[in-house]
Amino acid sequence: MALEADAAVMSAQPNYRFTLQREINTRPKGDDEPLQYALAKLRLPQAHELGRGDNVLVAIIDSGVDASHPELDGAIAATFDAIDGSGKPHSHGTAIAGIIAAHAKLTGSAPAARILAVRAFDSAGASVDGSTFSILKGLDWAAVNGTRIINMSFAGPSDPAIHRSLEAAYKNAIVLIAAAGNAGPKSPPLYPAADPM
Repeated sequence: MALEADAAVMSAQPNYRFTLQREINTRPKGDDEPLQYALAKLRLPQAHELGRGDNVLVAIIDSGVDASHPELDGAIAATFDAIDGSGKPHSHGTAIAGIIAAHAKLTGSAPAARILAVRAFDSAGASVDGSTFSILKGLDWAAVNGTRIINMSFAGPSDPAIHRSLEAAYKNAIVLIAAAGNAGPKSPPLYPAADPM
């Protein structure tokens, strides 16, 4: 906070922490329930008649992606570790990539899309957290590498630096997708989804 008050410093802000948004599925699975019950609800077969995401680059700012997963065979265009290069992908990022681009036994929403997998969240602690700095590095890398869509399945506080980065991406016609959070209808606004941009 002292840096923000220093007249010699042009801009300063906290390095905020963000958490991945995940929902724990408590529904019992029966033998009669299809593996992907949402396909019909989302009308994905009809949507895939119009488009399957052919060669569209989708950046996933998350916890990394297991590029060897059979559902994602050939779907990973490039990877980037915005933290330190030493961590393994957490399952959350791989699950998000599967929701988008799965194409073996499962069907993603855009099974022909190409994934730019960014590890900006670290699972070394009790939770999977990312910082302003790692998210900014990931957003910048994704934009430089030609992404057309950025998926952000995380939530946290209003962050001026991330706002500026997302505003620049939006001005460059990059589609931005963000998690609303899992705190329910009485939740305070969570960012970046609540950003008024």
